[in-house]
Amino acid sequence: MQLWFRVVSWASAIVGAVLLVLYVGFFDLWVVPSDDPLLAAAIAPTLSPGDVLAIARHGTVDRGNLLRCADPQAPGRYVVARAMARWGDRLDLNNEVVSIDGRAVSRPRACDTPLVTVRNPATQEDIVLGCSTEEYGEGSYPALRSADHPEPASKVMIETGKWFLVSDDRHIHLDSRDFGQVDSPSCQHIVFRLWGGAGFLDSKARFSIIW
Repeated sequence: MQLWFRVVSWASAIVGAVLLVLYVGFFDLWVVPSDDPLLAAAIAPTLSPGDVLAIARHGTVDRGNLLRCADPQAPGRYVVARAMARWGDRLDLNNEVVSIDGRAVSRPRACDTPLVTVRNPATQEDIVLGCSTEEYGEGSYPALRSADHPEPASKVMIETGKWFLVSDDRHIHLDSRDFGQVDSPSCQHIVFRLWGGAGFLDSKARFSIIW
């Protein structure tokens, strides 16, 4: 029993040391705040309030990355949205579908859960949005759209040194349509969810890679 205790203790210490090195040198841990209803809607269905995330301290921003960026409108807070277009690109948003230089970023396919209910913070009512999976950049991710009442179309040329961010919820958004284009150094790539807001025992949100 004493030998087993020593083995477990040493294994725990080694794992803890590795995690500490990763945390100090490479990752920042962040809990998605639960006091911002608009952010909660905009990050659906990829993330939820209370999610514990690992965020890369270093590295460059690539197309399709889900980013945490300094909120241009609220110092000390963050926005979360996807890097969709960079300097020199022409971005079109039509029927809540993103196109870059006249080409759709992906041919969407249905999510495993094709309909997602989201609380609209402006009306405090639940609305049902269609969910489709897109492939762009390094991976794939879900995006929400309204088939009946899409947001107005927009066309933007991306400025030098800037990124245009788009929320995974294309309908209830908190992205560059609201606060403008952002500087790349103000953003960090969200790479991993340790566990969700429901706690470690929620296996659906535990240890999942975020694109």
